[in-house]
Amino acid sequence: MERLQADLSALHRELIAAVGAARCSDAPDDLAYYGSDRCRGGWPVRPSLVVFPGSIAEVQAVVRACAAHSVAIVPSGGRTGLAGAATATAGEVVLSLERMKAILEIDAAARTLRCEPGVTLQSVHEAAAAHGLLYPVDYASKGSAQIGGSLATNAGGVKVLRYGLTRDWVLGLKAVLASGACLDLGGALIKNNTGYDLRQLFIGSEGTLGVIVEVTLRLCRPPADALVALCAVPDDAAVLALFARLRASGLLLSAFECLDDGCLRHVLHHRRGGGGASPFAEASPRYALVEVEVPIAGAAAREHSEAELAALLGDASEAGEIDDATIAGTPAQARGLWALREDISESLHRHTPHKADIALPVARVGEFLAAWRPAVAAGLPGIEALCFGHVGDGNLHLNLLRPDELELPEFLARVHGFDDVTYALVRAHGGSISAEHGVGLLKREHLHYSRSPEELAIFRGIKAALDPQGLFNPGKIF
Repeated sequence: MERLQADLSALHRELIAAVGAARCSDAPDDLAYYGSDRCRGGWPVRPSLVVFPGSIAEVQAVVRACAAHSVAIVPSGGRTGLAGAATATAGEVVLSLERMKAILEIDAAARTLRCEPGVTLQSVHEAAAAHGLLYPVDYASKGSAQIGGSLATNAGGVKVLRYGLTRDWVLGLKAVLASGACLDLGGALIKNNTGYDLRQLFIGSEGTLGVIVEVTLRLCRPPADALVALCAVPDDAAVLALFARLRASGLLLSAFECLDDGCLRHVLHHRRGGGGASPFAEASPRYALVEVEVPIAGAAAREHSEAELAALLGDASEAGEIDDATIAGTPAQARGLWALREDISESLHRHTPHKADIALPVARVGEFLAAWRPAVAAGLPGIEALCFGHVGDGNLHLNLLRPDELELPEFLARVHGFDDVTYALVRAHGGSISAEHGVGLLKREHLHYSRSPEELAIFRGIKAALDPQGLFNPGKIF
């Protein structure tokens, strides 16, 4: 222990020399705050230090110092993740990128944006919008989630159906390796056919291969307009039938979200202590939030698309696919309908939910839920099970809520014991145990449900090649 304390003291001095005393902390409050993400998995939070570099050179100095003292590093962004990937459990140094938050360049003609990793997703949106452009990756935590973490987890969000995942919008990145060297991968090149695409290794790597220190993103033109509708739906099968009807129409579907009635009830209760009002007079078991893009600007184009959507929803009602529906008439009403979906996670947070973020072939979503819901009722009596997510791309967020009378350790023991049931069902239905939140600590022991031994061996080989000392985010993914 004395040797460890001596090593940490020496490292602390080197880090102060690298970034300054004000940006290197071992204060208990900082260790607790920066040492974990939003996942409550029951593991300890035990970083030794938190350091706040302000440049690529300072990140390199931090990495070299930690490597010299054989002290591991946990890269840290906005810590909005839900898999424990940004949690330090064994004396690691937390490398926070929150000070590196500059928009470095926007090329409106080339439709690119270059920025530091600590820029929030919302800041990227606003910077693009100021030039009449759009960065289309979007999700509820955009105000605090940082773009470096977005790349590290290959974040998805609510528009994957229309625009794809984060990795589809990354032209280039810079990453600091365990040696302290900085790789410049891609820059603003649209075409670069010179062998392996190394930048894709870092996207989705959860900080296990290096530290992303700069990002170049593709941008696009925003849609001329959009229509948003919320539909009350009788069951899971009807949700899928409505989705199929919309996809077969001439409408340009940009989002198709689902939520259980329990999700809506929790959102409404969360607002001012239960003061929120439902858009519908009567509750339905399921709801579908639909967004379609209006391809041409102008009132006439909007009216045409709105009439087409209203007619389609009328046909769906006659077919028994929806019980009721409302189409937003103003941007404020559209934001209000979206908020019913985006506020779900926050409204469930006080119940310390155990989450499973899964992906399924869209055609098998209903079949999976028909098996999973009864399995929860039988295996976890008294625990509320709720589902919401991005049905349009097969991504479901399964939530098991802790009853007030159940202490957290007992709750975690019960729900973690049920994970094998959930993930076995996921595998049986051709799915993945993680759609967009990653593996981290939460799903590490269950990765075999989605990856073969041969794939895991390749993973380990890549890790050994880029980080032979095991410096970055040890224990995550595998």
